Amino acid sequence: MTHFILIADGPALPDPTEIDRFWARARDQFSELENDYQVRSLGIDAETTTQILEHIKTRDKVATFSLPWVIEANGFPYSEPGTPIVLCDYVGTPHLIVRLTDVRETTFGDISYAESSLDGPPVQDPEVWIPLHRQYWNGLLAAYGRECTDDMPVIIEPFNYVGEVT
Repeated sequence: MTHFILIADGPALPDPTEIDRFWARARDQFSELENDYQVRSLGIDAETTTQILEHIKTRDKVATFSLPWVIEANGFPYSEPGTPIVLCDYVGTPHLIVRLTDVRETTFGDISYAESSLDGPPVQDPEVWIPLHRQYWNGLLAAYGRECTDDMPVIIEPFNYVGEVT
């Protein structure tokens, strides 16, 4: 089962044929991968997406964050621990794979260093993470008639880096 999850309006949707080819190579390269996975694009533009992917490869970014409101509005399945995720760049090209190790929920108002420190180095400080994500998520949520509030649920998804696919 493949799920294309678009986190923001900006990133291009991946080409399903390219994703299928990528996943076939990934399964050849990483024998522990099975059939089910998710595909996600992340970042606010091409430059930051490239930086985010690099922080994942160096294991400086070890989690991603999702919004239940967006998941529910789009009918996407909720992630589960063990789910492998293909991460694409801003133009929709698949680059690497991570595997979720945990899925837990909090509220935006309860985000502290314990959560923000799981993100990439430029945004690990909550004083940076909170306003950046409030602005980013407000842009995303506008399409759903919602806005980022302190009681908004946030899903924290720690992951292990599986690798790049050659």
